[in-house]
Amino acid sequence: MTTPGSLYRLLLHLLPGALRESSGPEMEALFLETLERERAARGRRGALAVWGRAATDILRRAPYERWRRRTRPTSGARAMSNLTHDLRFAVRGFFRQPGVTALVILTLTLGIAASSAVFTLLNGLFFRPFPFARPEQLVYLNETAPKWNLEFTSVFYGDFAVWQKESRAFQSMALFTENDVNLWDGTTAERVRGASITRDFGAVLGIRPVVGRFFTADEDRPKGPAVVLLSYGLWRSRFGGASDVVGRTLAINGVAHQVVGVMPPNGEFPAEARLWLPMAGDPNERCCSYSYEGIARLKPGITIEQARADLQHAHGPIWAARDSIHTVSPRLLPLRERLVSDYRLIGSALGIGVVLVLLIACANVASIMLARSIFRQREIGIRVALGATAGRVSRQLFTESLVLAAVAGVSGAVLGRLGLKLLLESMPDRLPSWAQFGADWRIVLFSVGIVGMTAILFGLAPALQNRRQDGRSAMAGGGRASMSVRQRRTLNGLVIAEIALASVLLVASGLLVRAYQRVRNVDPGFRVDNTLSFRLAPPLAKYRNGKEQVAFYQDVIGRLQAIPGVRDVGAVNCPPLGCHLGNFYEAEGAAATNGRGENPVILTLFASPGYFGAIGLKLVSGRFFTPVDGTEGGPTSVIVSEAFARAKWPNVKDPVGRRVRYQGGDSTRWFTVVGVAGDVHHYGLDQPAKPTVIIPMALLAGDSDPPSLALVVHTATEQAALFKSVGDAVRAIDPELPLFQVGTLAASLNRSLALRRAFSWLLAVFGGIALTLAVGGIYAVLSYLIGQRTREIGIRMTLGAERGQVLGLVLRQGLGLVTLGLVIGLPIAFGASRLLSSLLVGVTASDPLTFVGVAIGLVVTGLTAAMIPARRASGVDPKVALSEE
Repeated sequence: MTTPGSLYRLLLHLLPGALRESSGPEMEALFLETLERERAARGRRGALAVWGRAATDILRRAPYERWRRRTRPTSGARAMSNLTHDLRFAVRGFFRQPGVTALVILTLTLGIAASSAVFTLLNGLFFRPFPFARPEQLVYLNETAPKWNLEFTSVFYGDFAVWQKESRAFQSMALFTENDVNLWDGTTAERVRGASITRDFGAVLGIRPVVGRFFTADEDRPKGPAVVLLSYGLWRSRFGGASDVVGRTLAINGVAHQVVGVMPPNGEFPAEARLWLPMAGDPNERCCSYSYEGIARLKPGITIEQARADLQHAHGPIWAARDSIHTVSPRLLPLRERLVSDYRLIGSALGIGVVLVLLIACANVASIMLARSIFRQREIGIRVALGATAGRVSRQLFTESLVLAAVAGVSGAVLGRLGLKLLLESMPDRLPSWAQFGADWRIVLFSVGIVGMTAILFGLAPALQNRRQDGRSAMAGGGRASMSVRQRRTLNGLVIAEIALASVLLVASGLLVRAYQRVRNVDPGFRVDNTLSFRLAPPLAKYRNGKEQVAFYQDVIGRLQAIPGVRDVGAVNCPPLGCHLGNFYEAEGAAATNGRGENPVILTLFASPGYFGAIGLKLVSGRFFTPVDGTEGGPTSVIVSEAFARAKWPNVKDPVGRRVRYQGGDSTRWFTVVGVAGDVHHYGLDQPAKPTVIIPMALLAGDSDPPSLALVVHTATEQAALFKSVGDAVRAIDPELPLFQVGTLAASLNRSLALRRAFSWLLAVFGGIALTLAVGGIYAVLSYLIGQRTREIGIRMTLGAERGQVLGLVLRQGLGLVTLGLVIGLPIAFGASRLLSSLLVGVTASDPLTFVGVAIGLVVTGLTAAMIPARRASGVDPKVALSEE
């Protein structure tokens, strides 16, 4: 029988089921109570009114309640819910296996840390844009002379003046050169890094002074007004950032200079200059002093190739006027390409090395995750049997990979930053001052990308091998997970890849480390121990000519020689590893140039008689200078190096008594060779000894503007104890004259090798990481495979196999993996090592000792890694192994 309650419950079915279950009984009880009350009060009419209101209310609310309580969430909500579930499941799984999780995170942390540190270094050198407007328009200008054996000669000012007049591809161009100066504030003498620039320097860089103006054409001319531009830092430190600094004076090299402006903070590019002076070049100068470097800004739309062609055309009048055989030609490069040229090869090597480390780390982790997923086959089989799709299973595995990569990414970024700091501290003054190694959007993007890429790389193998998981077979396998042939091959392939990549990296790092050791053992040709040097630059405003300056240096030498503990003191314009001054020489009895018309520039030194003893130079034949050499009325003597003697007189046993003279200019004055000195690696131990001519310092007395000289002091005691005495001796002569470039020759030698040492050992560290990861991969895979073969080993031993046979079985398996990795990796390493040939001094790119050493090292460490699972396998108890099955 139909009752009001049953009819009302039928009407409630219009509402969502969840609402009926939670509120249906209360709604029904309220409806029946109201119905009875209205029927008693108003009869049938009241009952109909209650039914009408109830039906209207349900019909009105039902659509809204169904929409509000809809059971299917949006795709975004479902995805977020699934992701949250996957994350929770992954974290719980990792906590259940803390050892494996820690190993994976540590492995990835090492790979990501190395990648992060190297990318930050490369980003600062190669990718971060210069802090100037439209930096892609900036180009570098120089000149080249292959016949002089010079890739860059520097720029002759007269050539630059012609380029400015004739070129059409440039908005503006300028010259610059480093020009350190003496500052004197009345109490303290200071040597300051400065530069000489032409008036368009700011226009090329697209910068404006924060105070004042740039130089005018009247100031940038010979004998123009003495004016100066300050750096932002010098303005703040010397003048407190005063806005009225323009018009004030600063004593530079003994001359008062008027401040005309202050450069912006980014104006210190490319060197850390603290002030700028007008170059004041003379376009009508006849001598060709190649002393400057140039920068220019291209016009919009002009390509590098068009600019090169335009510069060649602009140089045409110079060739026609005085260089018909085109000995010197203009050279144009993108500005960054020139500034990073010394770092490009080693940067590429580091980049490739760190990629290999990351790949090895990912392969290592992939093998661990693959083994882990094989152990989870039953769990995954149950998921598939319950309806999980292959994509859903793969997403869970990728989520786990992403969590591990994210944790390792954070820890790797922190460790990489620390590693970069240590790397930069190990290379003081060896990286360009304009390079900035702070974080920017490139580093952030790289960090995010590296986390995602590593998650994909090491998560791909387990995801693919489980993509066709059979739920019934997985659950039927019982408690022990089994491995298919495909899975075993995948694991072996990952280990072989690790060995191959590690062998490439180990060969490269081994070659560089051996090259560094060879360079470090090269005889520099001069004394390093107990020898200090410093430079003085007496200003022409006070020491007006060469005669007064030579007298000043002789006075300094005499005072230094009187200091207790000083053995020898000498002066030279360019000490080893210091600077360069070149010239061309004609040798009596030798051809001026070789058969190809080449005429290399010869290193030219001006030295005092005491220099040879102070530097410990070896005398091959003849004699060193005496105090009368080069003086007025004294002999016009020179000393040549062995390399010079071989180049000019290859068939002469002893060239003492032969004569040389400058080629061009004052070519009538001959110098007599009085001695032959041993070769010196003046430009670094990794550079060949250059032909050198040494001229007596006394000859500088005839120069109107002689070069500044360095003092070299050989001591019998620790040099640091004499620094104060040396400074006091100089200040006693001239308190306004600062000492600069103060240090020991040992420190200079170490500093010259710092870049090579840091990069060589950094690659060696990468190689060590790669070796460690590869060994860990061998151990992990063999340990798992032995665990899989416990029953097989038990049967073998039951049938009579000896422990030694089982041990050999496992070791052969490990040796096979190492051998296959070496067969693949060593040929790749042989080809890759050719790319490093320019960095390999004293070592060939196919150095057999390195290749054999890497092969033996990998075999030995591989067998060592295999020994632990091998011993474990040989110790299997057959009864226990069979009973477990």
